[in-house]
Amino acid sequence: MGREKTKVEAQSAIANVEAEKCSKIKVEVEEESSKVQKDLDEALPLVEKAKEALKGLNVKDFQMLKALKSPPKDIENVFFCVLNLLCTVDSSVPVDKNGKLKTENTWKTSLNVMANPANLLSTLEGFKEKIDQEVVPANNFKAIRPNISDANFTPAIIKTKSSCAAGLCDWILNITM
Repeated sequence: MGREKTKVEAQSAIANVEAEKCSKIKVEVEEESSKVQKDLDEALPLVEKAKEALKGLNVKDFQMLKALKSPPKDIENVFFCVLNLLCTVDSSVPVDKNGKLKTENTWKTSLNVMANPANLLSTLEGFKEKIDQEVVPANNFKAIRPNISDANFTPAIIKTKSSCAAGLCDWILNITM
């Protein structure tokens, strides 16, 4: 009888240790779940703002941009970001073997991507789904960090040069936050 009691006490002690571990894990999971929910709650309005930014764009806006032979630097910067975000997502964006943007002339490549404005708009509208499906590499976002940190990279400033580029700038800022 004493031996059985000792076994039960030993097993009980082991069970208590495991229960304590499980309790700690439960707290950690609840904290992480809370953080994830908070991040999601903060991200959803940004995604909606990104969608709204695209709704203001149309095919004619892109056709006006395509008429530019040499756009202002701010517009080219916006398209540099668009191209980088679309690396490996849009087959019309040239990439190297590592999936990074491969172009010597950003504007010329942008014009190729804008060759079919309706297709470009559709690709941008479906970009959030590509992020959710984990099709968009993290490098795409990393490549544009310096550009979106530039003080001139704001829809208000870019709108003075092109409303279309301003809409794209707004989309970029909201989809990357």
